[in-house]
Amino acid sequence: MSDEHTHENPPLERPRVLVFFDYACPFCYVDQHRFDALESELDLDFDIFLVPYELRPGMSEEGLEISEGGTGHSERVDEYLERTAEKEGFPFAPPTRLPNTHRALVLAELARDLGTALHRATHAAIFEAYFGQGRDIGSPAVLLEIAGELGIEREELEEAWDEGTYDERLHQFRHVAMHLGLDATPAALICNELFIGSRPAGVLREALERCDAHREAERDGIEGGSGEHPPTVEENGDELAGHVSRAEAVES
Repeated sequence: MSDEHTHENPPLERPRVLVFFDYACPFCYVDQHRFDALESELDLDFDIFLVPYELRPGMSEEGLEISEGGTGHSERVDEYLERTAEKEGFPFAPPTRLPNTHRALVLAELARDLGTALHRATHAAIFEAYFGQGRDIGSPAVLLEIAGELGIEREELEEAWDEGTYDERLHQFRHVAMHLGLDATPAALICNELFIGSRPAGVLREALERCDAHREAERDGIEGGSGEHPPTVEENGDELAGHVSRAEAVES
C-alpha cells in the first residue's frame, strides 16, 4: 500500500476591494453608483468592502449651512455633478447643508451587523437621502426615518448612538485609511492599486478586471505549486502600504 499522500491546497478566500467614503462627499456618491453598476455588469470573483472615513469628526453635531461655512463646491463642479448624474441615471440635488456624518456612519455600521444586503441598502439610502433628495442626514429624525423604512429598530439605533457602540470601529477604519496615506475621499484600493479621487467608470472597470486577472493568476499559481501571490488587503497595514501603487485620477 502506498505511503504517498495527496496534499490539497486550501481554497482561496475571496479578495476584497476597499472603497473609502464619507456620506458628505459628492464624488463618493457618484462612485457608489459606478461600483454598483460594475458589480452587476462584471462577473468578477471578489467582494466590494465599504470603508467609512469620517472627513470632519470634529464638526458640531448640528452641521452648518454650506453658504456659511465656505465649504461649497464651485459652480463648475456642481454643473459637472449634475451632468454626470443625468448621464449615468441617478438623482442629484445639490445640498445646501453640510452635515455631521457620524450618526449616519453609525447607522450604516449597525446595518452591516444585521446583514450584507441590509448594509448595502442602507448605504445607498443614506447617500440618496442627502445627494438625491437634499435631506439633512445629520438629523437624527431623518436617519430614524431611513432606518424605519429599512426595518431597523429605532431603539437599537438610538442605543448605538448613545452608547458609542461603533465609535471604535469607525476609528479603526480611519486608521486603515491613514496607513495608506489617505486624507480625503473618494478612494479605492483595487488589488495593489490605490486610486485617489473620482474615476470614470471605464477606469474602474479596467482596474477591477486587472484585479480579477491577478486572482486567476494566484489560483493558477497555487494549483501549480508556485506559492506566489499578489498582495491582498488582509496583509499588515505597513506592508500593504509598501505594495500599493497610487493613482491620483481626479476627474475634472
